[in-house]
Amino acid sequence: MAVQVMLPDSMINAYSHGGYEASYGTFKLAPDGKSMVFHVDGALVRDLVGRDLPRAIRLDGNRLIITSTNPAEHWRVVWQRP
Repeated sequence: MAVQVMLPDSMINAYSHGGYEASYGTFKLAPDGKSMVFHVDGALVRDLVGRDLPRAIRLDGNRLIITSTNPAEHWRVVWQRP
């Protein structure tokens, strides 16, 4: 899995560098299909490399919605199939 995101100034966070976030790695889906763990193999922010990041996931029609499982983080990523 690879992620590249350009963030608005108001969204700059610990995962971004100058408003840009990039990371890649593997993921393991939970048996219930409602969560996954993203293992970061490489990232622009070096502190993330080697970390396991738990994520909640859900399908909504043709969209895959991923959110943090950390209640202090208020973001979501949506992939939409054409």
